[in-house]
Amino acid sequence: MIQLPLLIITYGALPLLLMPLTGTRIISTTVILALGICLMLHKSTRKTVCAGMQAILQKISDTVGQNAFVRNLAYCLIAAVVTVILAQIMIVTTVFSMGFLKFMWGVLIVLVAILLLYCFFGKIMPSVLLGSGIFMVISTINVYVYRFRGRLFEPVDIFSAGTALNVAENYSLLPIPLSLLIGWGIFAAMLIVLHRLQRENEPGLTWKKRCMLLCICIISSMGIYFYASNLSTYHWHKEGAQFNGYILDFVSKFKEISAPEPENYSTELIAGIADQYDAVHDDHESEGSDYPHIIVIMDEAFSDLSVIGEFSTNTEVIPFISSLKENAVSGYALASVYGGNTANSEYEFLTGNSLAWLSPNVVPYQQYIRSSTYSMVSYLKSSYHYKCVAMHPFYSSGWNRPAAYEHFGFDDCYFVEDFPQTNYVRDYVSDQEMFEFLIQTYEAQKDDPLFILGVTMQNHGGYTYTGENYTKSISLDDHADEFPEVEQYLSLIHETDKAVERLIAYFQSVEEDVVIVFFGDHQPNLDEAFYETISGTAADTLDEQQLRYMVPFFIWANYEIEEKYIDCTSLNYLSSYVYEVAGIALPPYNKFLQEMEKTIPAINANGFYSLEAGCYLPFDKANEKEQRWLGLYETLQYNSIFDNENRDGSFFPVLE
Repeated sequence: MIQLPLLIITYGALPLLLMPLTGTRIISTTVILALGICLMLHKSTRKTVCAGMQAILQKISDTVGQNAFVRNLAYCLIAAVVTVILAQIMIVTTVFSMGFLKFMWGVLIVLVAILLLYCFFGKIMPSVLLGSGIFMVISTINVYVYRFRGRLFEPVDIFSAGTALNVAENYSLLPIPLSLLIGWGIFAAMLIVLHRLQRENEPGLTWKKRCMLLCICIISSMGIYFYASNLSTYHWHKEGAQFNGYILDFVSKFKEISAPEPENYSTELIAGIADQYDAVHDDHESEGSDYPHIIVIMDEAFSDLSVIGEFSTNTEVIPFISSLKENAVSGYALASVYGGNTANSEYEFLTGNSLAWLSPNVVPYQQYIRSSTYSMVSYLKSSYHYKCVAMHPFYSSGWNRPAAYEHFGFDDCYFVEDFPQTNYVRDYVSDQEMFEFLIQTYEAQKDDPLFILGVTMQNHGGYTYTGENYTKSISLDDHADEFPEVEQYLSLIHETDKAVERLIAYFQSVEEDVVIVFFGDHQPNLDEAFYETISGTAADTLDEQQLRYMVPFFIWANYEIEEKYIDCTSLNYLSSYVYEVAGIALPPYNKFLQEMEKTIPAINANGFYSLEAGCYLPFDKANEKEQRWLGLYETLQYNSIFDNENRDGSFFPVLE
């Protein structure tokens, strides 16, 4: 009975051991397949392997002696080691890249979980099953998050579970990755072996031993907390798993759920910064109609993949948007998210805050907005008496939007149930339908100056749809059918381009002044092989990685404005350009941001663009002048988000 699990453990562990030793997949695969054939066809080989494994286990059992407590602790340690290794196998990386110290910290994390359960149950099997099983489940979720979003699963993603379920039907869990099957196969085999090694009528844990284990767990947990709190974290693809080990990296990111108070933070410092910028005191009620309507469209996953590398298609992907230059400010902006977390781009645009000091996977809409919050909405309503409307043709449960919109001060909010739902692309309301609904809203309420925020859904991932309401229109010239997800994505944004052209044509004909702001929320997570093909690189440098966070934008007016092209800014700065095009005085916070932009022209969660260095840098590489601006920005942002009692009312006025 024990032969099968022993064979699974032996055979399943080979990819992990052989890959770093041979340095090539060809040799590793050849050796693994050869041994696999021997194990299946050669009876004496199976017996030899199993006998060797049983001898090793027997040696371990003899070493720890007849003391059941010591023996069970050894089993707990073995289970913890195997779990950490499996977490790496399932995300297709090894334990060797993290180093021995981080490997042992990862083992300690799992061991503490198992021992805490051992204190409670007093039995080894349920303790290992639940303790290791929790991390196996987390690692499994991580595999799929990486597949769909191109990044690792983090603690803050737990808050987004409801939103993830809303769109889950558009993603396929099949085929199940081979790494996942190997991982769970080895885990099941380990449980069978441990069960077989258990001896009958073992005494339970005494209270003295339970207390001793509990003390060990508490002390170990304190050590884990201090070590993990000071650990460098990574958000690019698999870097966290590679450099920290997935389990240690996951635990270390609990610190990112909330932001620490900036160094030297004080209300006096905030007041000193505010004094440098004049607050807006004018009452514009009598001349409110002189200001243009402002329509903002944040288009789901809209991007220009040519910023990453050159590729050709059977027809131009976004011809209209690419050509829109007359009466327009256009260019590219950095977002802080990639492949998902749409609401974070929305947040950066509306508030002027950046995710630079927050995890890019924290969602402020869900975790931080609990009361009236300063934003473009509160400013336009209080100082210019705009009516503010938000619309999103999907479920209102996504990203806690109804509550966030209420705290921003939106007057009306529309979600999917308010749309006619007669024009679908795949399983989503099309951009064309949303733009038509937007026009109807404008026509019904245009007597007052309007600020409309529209967030689309048409281009949401995944890109493996094969049903109705979709026609492929874009093919890659040199790689036709090689990257079907890419071609589906390009076909979708091609439809968006047509819808935008019709929208602009409509507002060119209206009498009222209108400003239309359009930008993508993030780039899609597509086949990594496609990116490497068109760029010729695996995006190892920060400069190369930041290209994945660049989205196109334009600010167009149906009246004469100064035309401008901006190579790269960031979403937190974009509102300042909107105010200028609309002829609206900059609020104090935007005056600060506009001045900061002269030194730091683009910033996101990964780093900033340094004019002096001529490249993107991580925040700890900033020079003295850049550090000063970053420090002031972090201080103001902390006051805006977290310090409710001492929030500066002149800098961050909110609606009562």
